[in-house]
Amino acid sequence: MHLSSIAAAVVVLLVTGSFTRAHAQSVESRTHDSTTVKNSPKIYEDREIKVRIPSGWRILSDSEVKDTGSADSLGNSVSQGEGKLILRKNAYILGLAYNTGHASGIEGGRFIEIFNIPWPGADDAWDCSLYLSEYPQPASRVLMFTNVVANPNKAGIGEHCGVKIDSRAWGDENGAIRRWFGGYFTTAEGGYFFDLSGRACGEKAYTFTFQAKKPDQLPNFNNRSLKKMIQEAIDIVNSIQYKPCGPS
Repeated sequence: MHLSSIAAAVVVLLVTGSFTRAHAQSVESRTHDSTTVKNSPKIYEDREIKVRIPSGWRILSDSEVKDTGSADSLGNSVSQGEGKLILRKNAYILGLAYNTGHASGIEGGRFIEIFNIPWPGADDAWDCSLYLSEYPQPASRVLMFTNVVANPNKAGIGEHCGVKIDSRAWGDENGAIRRWFGGYFTTAEGGYFFDLSGRACGEKAYTFTFQAKKPDQLPNFNNRSLKKMIQEAIDIVNSIQYKPCGPS
């Protein structure tokens, strides 16, 4: 009887241990799955576009855009577009106004309709834009991405863009530091707004900016992390599927 009792106890322990391990594995699996879902790419879709949102990027609601000041560097045609999607990763803001327009009679629009200069000391955004430098790079078969850069060696930028050139943040004896204000997507025709194909299509204005309260906080144009972020923004734009109309 004593041996039988010991044998029965061993069986109970083995069964209990197996159940405990199986339960732990199940919990671990569910935890892993939930983490995977949380970090996996998301899909944003409405009646006009469908776009893949990579891990690490957040879709901002209108209230979040207002509360966090994420639209401080965006012009009204982007932040108030009829169809828009505002994405954020760290301090970078990707503004996708896929159904918008502009009031100016200038073909392709104006700088101040898609951008805003958020720091004090600058003249109006239009005046400052005349002293910023542009560096285009290919984004796709149809689109170009144009980097907008504050170059401290450009005459007039200190006065008109509120940049204190004597600050070491803008360079030293080893050379000047060009700081990246942002960028925008355009076609071979140029301009700040896309031309579209199809009927009843609004214009498009896509911008990529960095949240900075003063120009010294802007990223170095040669920074590798910035280059990586620009490529991520390009990849998002290239993933957009247009329903009624796309870039011509």
